[in-house]
Amino acid sequence: MIRIQKTILALLVIILAACSSSDDTTQNIVPDDTPDAVRDDGIGTVVKLSQGTLVWADASETQTYTYSYRSHDASGDTIRLTALIGWPKADVRPKNLIIGCHITITDDAKAPSNFGNSDATSDVGMLMMYTIGGNAPSSNSLVIMPDYEGYGGTVSRTHPYLCQELTARQVIDAVRAGMKLFKEQNGEMSDSWKSVAVGYSQGGAVAMATHRMIEQAGLSDELHFCGSVCGDGPYDLIATFRQYINDNKIYLPTVVPLIIKSFCEYMPTLKAYEPEDFLTAGFVSSGVLDMISRKTLSTGQIQDRLMAYAEAHPEDLQFGFDDSGDYLRPDMIMRPECIAYLKGENVAETDRPKVEALMQALEANTIWARWAGYGEWQPQHPIMAFHSVTDEVVPFVNYLQALHYCQQYVNGRRFSSSFFNTHTTAGYMFFGYHCTDLMDILLQGKASVANIDQ
Repeated sequence: MIRIQKTILALLVIILAACSSSDDTTQNIVPDDTPDAVRDDGIGTVVKLSQGTLVWADASETQTYTYSYRSHDASGDTIRLTALIGWPKADVRPKNLIIGCHITITDDAKAPSNFGNSDATSDVGMLMMYTIGGNAPSSNSLVIMPDYEGYGGTVSRTHPYLCQELTARQVIDAVRAGMKLFKEQNGEMSDSWKSVAVGYSQGGAVAMATHRMIEQAGLSDELHFCGSVCGDGPYDLIATFRQYINDNKIYLPTVVPLIIKSFCEYMPTLKAYEPEDFLTAGFVSSGVLDMISRKTLSTGQIQDRLMAYAEAHPEDLQFGFDDSGDYLRPDMIMRPECIAYLKGENVAETDRPKVEALMQALEANTIWARWAGYGEWQPQHPIMAFHSVTDEVVPFVNYLQALHYCQQYVNGRRFSSSFFNTHTTAGYMFFGYHCTDLMDILLQGKASVANIDQ
């Protein structure tokens, strides 16, 4: 049933986009061997630019490029990251800037800078459609979609999955570099342009974190920022894990080792630990950590391999099934002391430092947590929050927490459907309709800071 739904929506998206193919040739505007000294060594500097491919638009309609730029990693060292950028044809001034934040991926092929001929219905493809002309305020836009660290040009590095402050900083560096790039290519924005951050799932959380960083770093005026559109994002990781434990079901088990592996690499409180300290031996034996590290398998393919392993090794893993899909119980994924601590139960003194460190890392990557150097966050621009009430992967409690902590700055849209009732299918509805509607409300200045919970 889910495949039928996705097929129908994919066909609608392609038809609405007036599909046509484009040339797949690559033109290096800044050669690979250009010395770094040729350009300013500042953060946000573009160091390479290549012609990209847009599969559903004629080359005369829109221009797309991939580029690399300088940013900082978690240690403060300079790092060269990659991004995708697109804008309307040469004689059209973009009406607005859309900062696109991509969904959770585990295969590098789906990174924005690797956007190719099979990706027209992906979140990247759907957001890049806003470069195409139309009457909506969000059409004819400049679109910038960064690869998160660990994908694209940095595929050999561990992806800092849901490290919110770090990712938000890098996204902003990509945006500032992309704006410089656009101007260097003789681009000019419309006189009344605005910017909006948008994303779904992991991208929803990154969009909200980027919203926060733009405001707290004092960049709202520079970027003409008007707010964010956030769909089904994991904004509160502690609430998310507690919901998993309360439901006794985790429908996308891969997200747990993604988070743990990321935090053990990048969060100071967990640097003394390994993912195996938090995950069950049976789950680790499935090879899930290696699958994540290789970055050649999609989340769906990893799920299939986990299910195949469970069938062959029921002593380690046993999947359940209900109307929302296949799931593992939390106790098959996480070690018992982690579950006990998240439930507020006592744990052995020998385990306490470890589980407290995990809790601190989860708390630090909740969107409204105190960030070093910035303090508490009081939003200054509207947040257009969309969330499916039946989301099985990113529980609805994340939306409720956003309403609670961001208060009147959240314009909420609860999505309920008996047909599009999963995280994936609700995502297609988000990109197929709600994303445009919510962005246009922001861009037209019609979003108030008085909470609207529909």
